[in-house]
Amino acid sequence: MKKVLLTAAAVLSLTFVNAQDLKSKKGEAYLPVAGDWAISFNANGIFEYAGNAFNGKTDNAAPTVTNVTENTFVGKKFITDKSAYRVVANLGFGSNNVASGTVAGYTFGAYKASTVAVTAGVGKEWRRGSTRLQGFYGADALVGFSSTKWKEDKAPNQTYNVGTSINLGVTGFIGAEYFIFPKMSVGAQYNYGLQIKSNGASKYSVPGSPDVNGESTTNFNLGNVTAASMNLTLHF
Repeated sequence: MKKVLLTAAAVLSLTFVNAQDLKSKKGEAYLPVAGDWAISFNANGIFEYAGNAFNGKTDNAAPTVTNVTENTFVGKKFITDKSAYRVVANLGFGSNNVASGTVAGYTFGAYKASTVAVTAGVGKEWRRGSTRLQGFYGADALVGFSSTKWKEDKAPNQTYNVGTSINLGVTGFIGAEYFIFPKMSVGAQYNYGLQIKSNGASKYSVPGSPDVNGESTTNFNLGNVTAASMNLTLHF
């Protein structure tokens, strides 16, 4: 019994030491240091692929939830081993041809829907932890705008523009990540923010007829705690 206990204690001790080891067998550091850069992006596709590979199915979806910076690129520049400046950016364009449909109560024949969306922001991040499991927190200041337009292909060539939406916000975040390989981690974060959103007036137009204009609106939101999807971050 004594030998068993000693062996178990030795195994636990070795496991603890390995868990605290911040360098790989090749001597590569797991954690970022001052001067490192990093990029972070959504890793849902990777987790879906891995899950499907194990169960042989195609409907095994990764966990997804809405995030205030969803579909954005996050870049980091570490100014110390425990802090980094952040840049948030996204530029998106979309165009879709539809046979027919109803838009905001108006019936359209064949039409094209076009969308543009831009998000940009800066922030700062601080980190805690002395193992491969790292906690982080900070804040981002964000600005963005988006607009969508529907245009009929043939007469009467009616169009509907939803109006430009402008967003201003400050978002605090807290999260954690684990370094599975040197300078490569997976993690998620929670957000809590203040957002002001201004929606421009919509406009419905038909050549030869007066335009039908909607009303502009302004919305103010505080809170809306959300969690990011699984993220993969690469440091270099």
